[in-house]
Amino acid sequence: MVSHQTNSGQSVFVIKDPAKERFFRFGETEHFIAQQLDGVTPAETVRQRVEERFDAPLSPETLQQFIDRLGGLGLLEQEQGAPNGAHSHGRIRGNIFYLRLKAFNPDRLFDRLVTRLWFLFTPTFVGLSALTILFAAGTTVANWSEIGRDFGRLYSFSSLLLAYLTMLAVITAHEFAHGLTCKNFGGSVREIGALLLYFQPAFYCNVSDAWLFPEKSKRLWVTFAGAYFEIFLWALATLVWRVTDPYTLVHYLALVVVATSGIKTLFNLNPLIKLDGYYLLSDYLEVPNLRARAFSYLGDRVPKLWRSSVQHIRNATPRARRSYWIYGLLAWSYSWWLLGVVALYVGGALVRKYQGWGFIVFAVLLGGLFQQPLKRALRTLSAWVRFGPAMGIWTKRFIRLAVLAVLVAALFFFRTALRIAGPFVVLPLHNADVRAEVEGILQEIYVEEGDTVKKGALIAALSDRDFQAELRKTKAEIEEKQARLNLLKAGTRPEEIEMARTLQAKAEERLSYGTNLLAMDRTLFAEQLISKREYEQTREQVALRGKELQEAKDKLKLLLAGSRQEDIDATAAELSRLQAQQHYLEEQLQLLRVFSPVDGIITTRKPKDKVGQEVKKGDLIAKVHAMQTVTVEIAVPEKEIADVKLGQQVVLKARAYPHTKFEGRVTSIAPIATEPEEARAERTVLVSTELNNTPLLLKPEMTGHAKIYCGQQRLIDIVMRRLIRFLRVEFWSWW
Repeated sequence: MVSHQTNSGQSVFVIKDPAKERFFRFGETEHFIAQQLDGVTPAETVRQRVEERFDAPLSPETLQQFIDRLGGLGLLEQEQGAPNGAHSHGRIRGNIFYLRLKAFNPDRLFDRLVTRLWFLFTPTFVGLSALTILFAAGTTVANWSEIGRDFGRLYSFSSLLLAYLTMLAVITAHEFAHGLTCKNFGGSVREIGALLLYFQPAFYCNVSDAWLFPEKSKRLWVTFAGAYFEIFLWALATLVWRVTDPYTLVHYLALVVVATSGIKTLFNLNPLIKLDGYYLLSDYLEVPNLRARAFSYLGDRVPKLWRSSVQHIRNATPRARRSYWIYGLLAWSYSWWLLGVVALYVGGALVRKYQGWGFIVFAVLLGGLFQQPLKRALRTLSAWVRFGPAMGIWTKRFIRLAVLAVLVAALFFFRTALRIAGPFVVLPLHNADVRAEVEGILQEIYVEEGDTVKKGALIAALSDRDFQAELRKTKAEIEEKQARLNLLKAGTRPEEIEMARTLQAKAEERLSYGTNLLAMDRTLFAEQLISKREYEQTREQVALRGKELQEAKDKLKLLLAGSRQEDIDATAAELSRLQAQQHYLEEQLQLLRVFSPVDGIITTRKPKDKVGQEVKKGDLIAKVHAMQTVTVEIAVPEKEIADVKLGQQVVLKARAYPHTKFEGRVTSIAPIATEPEEARAERTVLVSTELNNTPLLLKPEMTGHAKIYCGQQRLIDIVMRRLIRFLRVEFWSWW
């Protein structure tokens, strides 16, 4: 099958080999030569016809090279009906990094679908869909903040699983759009299946027949159809998200499509990687294999790096060369940047988790990724070290045996240090928390972050206003109670007793006088010389005089008895309580001043920002880390701990100081293994060492990797120790 096309004003012919499903692109001269090769016409006749047709010389060697190339491509029939090297493709093709699994032949299915979905390929649908996409873009811009907030709902396992399934469905529709468009323009689609692209599942639809379309616009539409249909789905999902109620299933599904399709479309249309954007650019520039040609052109410009040169690259037009320069530099830079980011992430994760074994796995993956350059390098290396042809077979065998013997001897007699590695974390030797011992308001902070303080240095002061007022009140009450106690202990004064006796004598005299007056009035009342009222008044006065006398006697008796011991004891107890309260308040005033319990460095972030805050008893004010000497905890896998002993040398490298080694000795080994945070991680045992940190380079919570030197051992023991452990433990447990 041949398609005649025009590329930059020149005629080109795209030829399809239906047996192998391969496509070839020939110029007018190459196509004319291929037409003359009918198996009967001699090569010399073909050469003469070419010179006559194109009025240009053609050497027999050049013609024969072209014929050999056609034979190598399987475009010429071989003698005795040989199959031209044709081979049938299996269902699974590629390698571990690019694996293709053919599912089925969708040609008949697409025939039926194109008949029913004809309206998708009309100008009306294209115009309406374009308007929908523009309207959805405006909706996205107007509601960008709300969409961003809504995306937060997708960060859950169920959401990610649903997003993944939705993305697979959208990708399927994406590939169907490619195939249906190719079918609509008259091409055939005979393969659809799944891809494993760098361990990421995807789908593909083989629309290679689009290369046979003479019209450039049709080829572009076939390539752009998948991305355009996916953008259209994104637009519909955006509008559905906008008009549906939040927290409904339809709203949620639309949000998933918006998130997955939007991001994936931007990635898919990136022309610097071999996805739809790349093929669009390649078809638009009418440069097949743009990436390979651009890299070959750059290699031809830099012969020190690439020494191969391709004829069609040297004969490229100025327009094509500009394309090669621009695209080649951009694609080369982007590819290495992307590969570096991925390699750094994957390699870093493997090395952090599995150390040396992780590095080996990463090296194997990297070798698989660059297998072709490595094969070329190995072939070159083998050519350098290949034995000369004059060397005999026994000499070659002797050299190989000698090399093997040296290796075996090195394994059994060469001794080297057994090093056990593990991640570490830096801890201060003393970690003192400076906390409030009383409740109050922080009035002053005397230190800054990073200040070096001595033990007993003033860190902070709390407000003492309330305590000072309470202390003054307590002191006044103490003075009052002390005066009362002194008064009680001193007892009654003689003057008071003499006055009481005088008052008693006066009361007796007044009572005696009243008694005589009452006797006289009784006689007069009996003789009715005075009224009864006057008599009763006299009796009342006598009674009052009697009470006054009794009160005087009681007062004199009380004064003669002195103070009660109970009153003295009660007043003394009250005085002791007030004195205890005073002592307590004075202690609280002392606790308002906060001091450092150890020598160290203030590690609290911006401690002076706490001034004015109310703190409760026990609240943290600042942290003081004793960092002149630090403790380093190394997480050693439990299967390696048997070789670790106290006193062994430890060498550490912190991530912050990759060029500095810190040395110490094993000071302690934890008595128990530590439970791993991750479910599948192995248990570890914490091994501690103390380091002199006078320069204060190591900060608390810094991390890195440490090596513990466990003594000299034979190389064979170090190499085989993991295998021996497996045989003696894991393999032994099978029986």
